Amino acid sequence: MAATLLVPGPARAAGTAGHCPDASGVTVVVDFHELGGGTVVRCAPGAQATGLAALKNAGFQVTGTLRWGEGFICRIEGKPSAATEKCVDTPPANAYWSYWHADNGGSWRYSDKGVLNRRPPAGSFEGWSFSRDRSPDDAPRPGVAPTRPAPPRPSPSQPAPPGAATPPAPAAPSRTERPVPAGAPTTLSAATASASAAPTTAAPTGLPATPGTGGPTAAPPATPADGPVATEVAARRDNGLPLGTMTGVLLLVALAVGGILAARRRRATEPDD
Repeated sequence: MAATLLVPGPARAAGTAGHCPDASGVTVVVDFHELGGGTVVRCAPGAQATGLAALKNAGFQVTGTLRWGEGFICRIEGKPSAATEKCVDTPPANAYWSYWHADNGGSWRYSDKGVLNRRPPAGSFEGWSFSRDRSPDDAPRPGVAPTRPAPPRPSPSQPAPPGAATPPAPAAPSRTERPVPAGAPTTLSAATASASAAPTTAAPTGLPATPGTGGPTAAPPATPADGPVATEVAARRDNGLPLGTMTGVLLLVALAVGGILAARRRRATEPDD
């Protein structure tokens, strides 16, 4: 004996509170009137095969009769109560759920078809209104108009005030520049000072010392042709004096000592009168 495998169909999305946002679903309105509970509006998303499907897919709990099943709606959300209505056969004409329908923006019309025989169009409205002690010609319509609210308009972006300019972004400091504290001497490095003080025409190296000058003529330091010129502020020594200043002082002392030694040599070589 072959077994039959039942494959469940795709689950339908649960109903949502309020009107359907567009014409793809069916809006269901339930007005409880004397039963208490006010008027409830819910949306059955997507296409609906029958009025019963729209009512249930909107999220309402329904109860049919023992004789007719859900082909005749006896209770919605448990109202009227079981103590008031047994739901064995068709409810009496003076206490029953009246069935209505309407197009979006139209008027409520009493349905001339049963809940299983009507297929609500997409974007339409289905209505259920409890009627007590009224004739079918005097049954109350649902208390909410069958009109889908317009979607909210997007808020316009606020333009910038006239004449307002966007401030430019602050420029980032160059990698080769460093800020100098206020009051600090801006002494260039020794390499820069030597390069700026060197003559344009350099004397040939290896010449003998000139008599009476106290030492050989020093050739200017060679500067690479493609090397970058130092522009950074000279680093300070631990005692706070710039390196360039210390180099200048030492150079002056060396020159003074050389001059003194040269003068002594000249005096030693000159004959006494």
